[in-house]
Amino acid sequence: MAGSLLLAWQVKNKRCLVIGGGDVALSRVHHMIKAEASITVVTGTGNVHPEIIELHSKGLIYQLLERDFRTEDLSMYEKPSNLNPQLVKVSEILSASQFEEIRQAVQDQVFAVVCCCIDDYDLSTQIYYQCKFLRLPVNIADKPPMCDFYFGSMYNQDNLQIMISTNGMSPRLSKLIKDNIARQFDGIDLNRAIENLGLLRARLRALVITKDDLTSIDERMQWIKSVTDYFSIRQWSELELSEGNADAIVRLYPSFPPREYDWWVKR
Repeated sequence: MAGSLLLAWQVKNKRCLVIGGGDVALSRVHHMIKAEASITVVTGTGNVHPEIIELHSKGLIYQLLERDFRTEDLSMYEKPSNLNPQLVKVSEILSASQFEEIRQAVQDQVFAVVCCCIDDYDLSTQIYYQCKFLRLPVNIADKPPMCDFYFGSMYNQDNLQIMISTNGMSPRLSKLIKDNIARQFDGIDLNRAIENLGLLRARLRALVITKDDLTSIDERMQWIKSVTDYFSIRQWSELELSEGNADAIVRLYPSFPPREYDWWVKR
């Protein structure tokens, strides 16, 4: 079986729909909360997981509808638009006002993803094809052929995200592999390592003014790669670089800073 295309799907502040109110729906909600999505949950009329209700009460779920799913839920936030694809050609999308209208529609009106987490096969199949008709990315829980995307096991340390996917074939194995990765990084503040290196990269872009030709860009990339390879992940996680420290290091470009770790610690 061919592998999936693993991507980081940006859903921050975008509409996401979860259909269902049980354990699987809750797991989808947790994924979306970490991604800072605007989450709508349609629970059905059965028992709703109490944590879903609690998350809504805390404002982490935008809207909680404790009722059965309705087909119109898939477009519940959409508003009439002058930019009807059936009436306007793509080549006619040229003005800033049109750009803004499209941005608002994508951000506030159209679901970025739909997750169906119910045990009704007939209804979930209907929802899948309704989403396909509306061009909405959809995941039907426990039915890999009806999934545009999968939820793998995630290892998170704020800025660091590692996803392990078995293409929906063995979620349990994904979790075992994720737990093994977590043990390897036990006691290491990976997020600080990322912040230190991210700060150096950002200050390099801000302070180093050279041509934006491919050669100059490659030189800057090679510089930051070489500096990244100076130290181990643990060593990068134990540094505390300020913006002033980073600027002093970056101003040495195109020369390299010393490789001695003590020099970096004393910055």
